Amino acid sequence: MRSTSNVEILRRAAESAFSELTNSIDGVTEPQSWARLEQGGKDYLHTDASILGIVLHVASAKLMYASAGFRQLELNWRSVAEKVEAIEPNWERSVELHHEAQAYWLRSWEGITYEELESECPTIWGATWPAWRVIQAMTHHDAYHAGQIAVLRYAVSESSVPPASVAEDIREHCSSLPTW
Repeated sequence: MRSTSNVEILRRAAESAFSELTNSIDGVTEPQSWARLEQGGKDYLHTDASILGIVLHVASAKLMYASAGFRQLELNWRSVAEKVEAIEPNWERSVELHHEAQAYWLRSWEGITYEELESECPTIWGATWPAWRVIQAMTHHDAYHAGQIAVLRYAVSESSVPPASVAEDIREHCSSLPTW
């Protein structure tokens, strides 16, 4: 009987969570992606509560966690904000970025070994985490936001007005980070 490595289990979990997230946006139209749920509380959801905002937030975070943790910061928040700004509020291009970010994410740690899972990796805010924790955080992030999108699909209809700029949100909340 062949045993599955811990690295392979992490990869499968990442692919499964990405699949959940991708399934949650299947069939979403651009007007539906723009609709926002009015926020009633003071909690910051890391998005503007639109499906478009969530998809761009997840893709941006995935690019940055990969770059900071496993790619010696070949991307920074400034370049990610520019990438997002070039495509928003286009839904189709945002979905393409969602897939591109996943491919970049998986490639960023594809050669990691079991022993390297405990090695410290830089985070987007300047701390370090073990590699397994960085990988697990992004897997959780996909699953968490898939659930948010499921609720939004139920709660909002459509909008003819694009949501606020995610690129501007990145500039506002990430420009003070060491990965800017």
